[in-house]
Amino acid sequence: MPNYLEHPLLKPQCIEKRLFQLDLASKSLKTPTLVVVPTGLGKTVIALMVLLARLEKGKTLFLAPTKPLVEQHASFLRNALQDGSIVASMTGETPPYERAKIWSNARIITSTPQVIENDLLSRRIDLKDVSLMIFDEAHRAVGNYAYVYIAQRYSREADNPLVLGITASPGSQSDKIEDICSNLGIASIQTKTENDPDVSPFVHQREIEWVKVKVPDELIKLRRLIEDVLWDRIEKLNHLGILEQSMGLQQAKIDPRASKRELLDLQAKMRTLAARQPNPALFKGISIMAEVLKLHHAVELAETQGTSALSRYFSRLESEGLVQKWIQSIPAAYGRSEHQDCIECIG
Repeated sequence: MPNYLEHPLLKPQCIEKRLFQLDLASKSLKTPTLVVVPTGLGKTVIALMVLLARLEKGKTLFLAPTKPLVEQHASFLRNALQDGSIVASMTGETPPYERAKIWSNARIITSTPQVIENDLLSRRIDLKDVSLMIFDEAHRAVGNYAYVYIAQRYSREADNPLVLGITASPGSQSDKIEDICSNLGIASIQTKTENDPDVSPFVHQREIEWVKVKVPDELIKLRRLIEDVLWDRIEKLNHLGILEQSMGLQQAKIDPRASKRELLDLQAKMRTLAARQPNPALFKGISIMAEVLKLHHAVELAETQGTSALSRYFSRLESEGLVQKWIQSIPAAYGRSEHQDCIECIG
């Protein structure tokens, strides 16, 4: 017969007690933590346990990347808590004036990150009273994704902050994991696998079928065009004559295949140098590096999330005038028709 969690705010016999979840929640209360647990083993339950311990200290903001996930988390919390009315959800379909009211009244808020980013920028909300920030699918916290901006604001504004990132797939590259942790202010990574003795009793037998999907030719072509613009910007950066100062290396060239971590490190060095020895060439280099990072992220989106995510990303950049600038810089060798194809794809 299963044991259940007992808490004044929880409905009785609602959440089954699993020791590995309690262990992860306990560790997550001590320091900003990234919890990595396979799908189906209760990441949201771990988040709930941390939430219950922090709720008396202030609001909880539970972020998820899509509207269905936001609604799923809100439904789970309302079903688990004695008073479901303390839970509210916000998405892009919620009018701004309603969001401001929800923010003022709710103790637990689930939301898409884009909504929170917009409300922070428009000063409808602040994060001063948020005692727990939960980032679902925390592996998305790279590049210009809204998680990064929100985490930066949270670290500056909150009186008593705690960050919890949860994910089933942080990636296998160490530089990407470091990037995620740096962007979210994560100090500790806690992982569990299906083979851990305290986890294996809760793993159900599954049949896995691998489906190979052919990448559409249009997406391959679009990625190639973005890469050409990216390499053009890197070449301009290499010819500015400032990298020797910034990098402190004899080889003052950026490899077009440099990782995002390497590019971010170089950007930081350039900014530090600009603060000490400002000059026009260095400022131009910093501006080009910002474009390089945006293009690098666009390539990642094309490879991992497809044209819809890439289109949304370009829409955010249109206000900066970068998209049309990049289209115009596509090498003439591709010809008019391919140039127009690119415009149609990202428009």
